[in-house]
Amino acid sequence: MSGSVNKCLLLVEDDALVRDTIALMLEEEGFQVVEAEDADTAQRLVREGLDARLIVTDVDLGPGPSGADLADELRALQPELAVIFITGRIASLHGRRLKEREALLPKPFESATLSNLVRQMSSVA
Repeated sequence: MSGSVNKCLLLVEDDALVRDTIALMLEEEGFQVVEAEDADTAQRLVREGLDARLIVTDVDLGPGPSGADLADELRALQPELAVIFITGRIASLHGRRLKEREALLPKPFESATLSNLVRQMSSVA
């Protein structure tokens, strides 16, 4: 990976076991992962100055804003933010068309698939 690519990313996943597993996958690939268990925590981290150019978020985050809502709100603050949506249910996107710098990764996925997509999306962020 080129040194110019920002390797810090924000991971938003409400399931602690899944979040820990994904964070470990990404950390083993050399990424700095900041974790949030819900949209409110993720929004607070960004408002407090977190410099992540990529967010990896589950679509279904339990009560409160969805991953899609979160992506829209964060991109209003940081228009260049890249987003990878992860979900076990494609229908949970409610017909959302992916925007520029957005990608979808259905669960379950292999570590290498996630790492490759993160590298690809990091280079466009």
